[in-house]
Order: sequence, then structure tokens, then C-alpha cells
Amino acid sequence: MLFNKDIRQCCAYCEHSYMIDENQALCKRHGVVSLDYRCRKYRYDATKRIPPEPEYISRDYFSEEDFSI
Repeated sequence: MLFNKDIRQCCAYCEHSYMIDENQALCKRHGVVSLDYRCRKYRYDATKRIPPEPEYISRDYFSEEDFSI
């Protein structure tokens, strides 16, 4: 879901910004801004978004009967 339309628009995912630390980004156009900031020049960069980790199924979820024919 890298190109999901429901992703919030903020400097954390903008192609014009670079993360400085957990709370701030360096924008090419506006200087140091918070990660929640968004300007009119916002452009989504899919490579800056870190997708959530997949959920793993525990071994107890399956039984021997699930693998027999």
C-alpha cells in the first residue's frame, strides 16, 4: 500500500524534505519545519514511507490436520 490515497500529507513523506530528527525536517523551500507541517509544494515520495511490519502467524495456529490430504 505504498500509493494509498489515505496517507496523510506531511513533510515526513515529501520529496522536498529530509528528516533531521524524530520531530523536525529540513525543507528545501521553508527551512527547518516540524514533520506534521505541509505546504502547497507538497509532493509525495513513496521511498520515505516505512510500511508497517507484517503480522506473523504463530505455530499454534495450524494443526497436523491442516497439512494432511
